[in-house]
Amino acid sequence: MRHLLVVAGLLILASGVAASAQEVPDLKGAWIPAPGGAHILDGPTRHSPSGTAPVPGDDTLKRNATKFVFNIEGQDGRTFWGKLQSTKVSEKLIGAISVDGKRFIMADEDGVFNGVFVDADTLDYCYAHITSTDRAVACGLLVREK
Repeated sequence: MRHLLVVAGLLILASGVAASAQEVPDLKGAWIPAPGGAHILDGPTRHSPSGTAPVPGDDTLKRNATKFVFNIEGQDGRTFWGKLQSTKVSEKLIGAISVDGKRFIMADEDGVFNGVFVDADTLDYCYAHITSTDRAVACGLLVREK
């Protein structure tokens, strides 16, 4: 009976280790925001020269009107890096994937992205930054460019 308990305990332990070992998603490549995201800016952001559209009824609020590309250039396990680029501005980008492989966090030069993996080619994210001159928030999907 004692041997049976030891074997059962080892099986439970082994199944827990296998369940916790998640495959790390490969993020390398170009990621493009999908249409329909929610973005709003207050003040002159770094990306304003790339294109913004005014929000009716407010003098300082704007929406992005430019194409962004997230180029993930390298990855080492659960950490990754690259560039966030708009038409006229490029920022360094770093990030990490959670231990369970379901969530990620990225930081550009003035803000933070948090999100979850929808599938191998889609990320659901929200972004925020606050500087002394501007604020920006956004939520949407990033889709891997093929």
